[in-house]
Amino acid sequence: MQRLKKLQEEFKRLSTEISQLKSGIDELQASIPGVQKFVNDVERDIKKWKFKTEPRLNRIQIILDVLKIDQKEQHK
Repeated sequence: MQRLKKLQEEFKRLSTEISQLKSGIDELQASIPGVQKFVNDVERDIKKWKFKTEPRLNRIQIILDVLKIDQKEQHK
């Protein structure tokens, strides 16, 4: 009889933990759209940043190349 009672208690505990797990999963699933929106916003911001900085980086690279050429000519 004692063993049966212990099994019932374990079953109740397991049932409670399963309910909590289901609740946690439901919360996670409910937060997915918000997380996805955040990810999309970050990706959009990264693309904008790359778009805005690329022309500048190209100009900086050209300036550095010219400076390297000038430096080589000065050493001759």
